[in-house]
Amino acid sequence: MVHKNMFFERKVSRMKKFLSIVLTLIMVLSVASLAAADQGSEVTVGIAGDPGNIGPFQGMGLGRIGILFTTYEMLMVKDGDSYVGCLAKNVTPVDDLTYDVEIYDYIKDQEGNPLTASDIKFCYDTAQASGNLPKLAVVDSVEVLSDYVCRFTFSALSAGQLEELLMECPIVTQAAYEASADQMATDPVSTSAFHVTSYQTGSTIVYENTGKYWQTDDALVPTTSKHNVDKITFKIIPDTVQMVNALKTKEIDISAAIDSAYIKDFMDVDGYSVTQIPDNVTKYLIFNNNVFGDINLRKAIAYGIDTEDIALFAYDGVALLAKDIGNSKYPDYVAAWDEEEYYEYDADKAQEYLTAAGVSNPTYRLMYNVSDQNTAIVSTIQSDLMDFGINIELIPYDNALFGNYKYSENSEWDLMLDEGGSSGLLTNVWKLTLDRRDQVHGKTVGYVVDDQLQSLLEAAMADNSPENMDAFHQYLKEQCYEIGLVAAVNNLAHTTIVKAAKTCFRGQILPGACEY
Repeated sequence: MVHKNMFFERKVSRMKKFLSIVLTLIMVLSVASLAAADQGSEVTVGIAGDPGNIGPFQGMGLGRIGILFTTYEMLMVKDGDSYVGCLAKNVTPVDDLTYDVEIYDYIKDQEGNPLTASDIKFCYDTAQASGNLPKLAVVDSVEVLSDYVCRFTFSALSAGQLEELLMECPIVTQAAYEASADQMATDPVSTSAFHVTSYQTGSTIVYENTGKYWQTDDALVPTTSKHNVDKITFKIIPDTVQMVNALKTKEIDISAAIDSAYIKDFMDVDGYSVTQIPDNVTKYLIFNNNVFGDINLRKAIAYGIDTEDIALFAYDGVALLAKDIGNSKYPDYVAAWDEEEYYEYDADKAQEYLTAAGVSNPTYRLMYNVSDQNTAIVSTIQSDLMDFGINIELIPYDNALFGNYKYSENSEWDLMLDEGGSSGLLTNVWKLTLDRRDQVHGKTVGYVVDDQLQSLLEAAMADNSPENMDAFHQYLKEQCYEIGLVAAVNNLAHTTIVKAAKTCFRGQILPGACEY
């Protein structure tokens, strides 16, 4: 359930600041067929990104997220708030770092190849070798014990990580993969009920129901593997206005990528239904500790940023105001945090901390991964902090350079707009930037060395009890090494062809599970 205070819409009194931010945005940007009507026969889904390569062992990206569960199955999946077996029948612990995974003995892929334990080993070994699925680095080995049982041995496991790792790797048969001329980049053969029949890069991906799905017991089919429709067409529409127009003209039937500025066009409109789903990704700000070693300076910045402004200008007033660098989508999130104070905009406190830091008219470099939304966020931050004589130089980078500088030992930035999300637990979001063990320089992403922070993080990862979670949260909030800003809301709208929309835990549409 969405908290009643989750969404925020600013009042007209903020229009003056809006105009100044719009002008800043303009300056920054200058630098840097109708879907079928038969129920259950055909549906057209609008997605914002092109996956490019739809092979099983590619890294996650915008386009891939939208088609992943239509294309592939995994050993386990997250169904609602719980993990359930998909290809896996049983998971049996041997010790804390060793688990035996038994798959069903009657699984066949779309070409009729039987799936065995040796295929599971092949997939995990190949995925690790590709380097595209870094989470699998903790898988020490996968050993074949019998035709349908594998033994997984891990170098380390935190709370909830086992299930995530068993969901991380798409599974195919070795026979089908090796028979593919392009490693399934355009024509994957999987155990899914849907087979790709056409892929036009940058345009459409068409799937058809094979009619011979291996799992005949419907009670054992997770939501991600349901197959309630005969044909699925994904239309790739990166432009937000074109996506809106495609739904208005019924060129598409459903999309979870309707921009917040246009979602009201479908609310309470005959022929359409709208659902707003909080995203699992949170935007947050990281301080470079080499520059912001003074906690007073960090807190001056934190109190000087108005997240309500960000909600308005980057999300058209509809967003979750963060109380952590993660959000309430996660089962280990502590609900009491929603009622706490968390660096809400306070001009007096911002000035007080700035004075205590003894800094006057500073200039800081704010690095971000360039996109329209991120540009709106950093421009808002720039405008807010200008009120306190804090000058922000905006440094946009593409995805490759941003990732390089983010993890580099060299400080290419003073402040960083980043984002984090996980398919499982909030502790995994924290780990992304705050676990020193994961970084080449042995510090957090923000170049912090704080033994108490590391100890509290490891305790929460080992046992994510409310007490351990709160202890880490409170310490991070007090030290202000990173601050949460906002989490987006996925705006899902559809025509009456879709009677009930179904989504995965990431908020992406599951067209096979929708009701028609």
